[in-house]
Amino acid sequence: MSTAQRTTLLSKIIVPHDGSRSSDRALDKAIELAKALGSEIILVNIVDDRFIPPSTILAFLSDKTSLEDAKIQIIKYVKQGSEAMLKDKLEKARSQGVNIRHILVVGPPSDEITKAAQKENASLIIMGKSQDEDIREKIRALGSIVRKVSEASQIPVMIVH
Repeated sequence: MSTAQRTTLLSKIIVPHDGSRSSDRALDKAIELAKALGSEIILVNIVDDRFIPPSTILAFLSDKTSLEDAKIQIIKYVKQGSEAMLKDKLEKARSQGVNIRHILVVGPPSDEITKAAQKENASLIIMGKSQDEDIREKIRALGSIVRKVSEASQIPVMIVH
């Protein structure tokens, strides 16, 4: 298979990453595929703004700050933390010759993952399945991000255990 054929096969791989071990396993699999196929990895970190505690918002509010401005400041702060958290992951992939970049999106995780895949024109989403999700499935609880993404995605979703 030529380099051009490999690149078009899986040109971009989306890997949602929340700092967990299951996300690390998904990233490891993405690195393995990206090295073999010449793919780009897009590491996606999601801030679910529905769950920013009121106490956090209050800490950023002042007489001169609106609620929306406070949320923007919080997201800017979280983005810095996200970049610091993922720095080692990005360097690990780059040291193996993999083209990787990081984006931060804000909103419900399953929606934002599928939107990022669509916006980036990705070929594959690789997600880690945590043990918490195994437990939720056993008790039939709703809300698994992995399940929602796999159902809503227009592209293949690889789930790494």
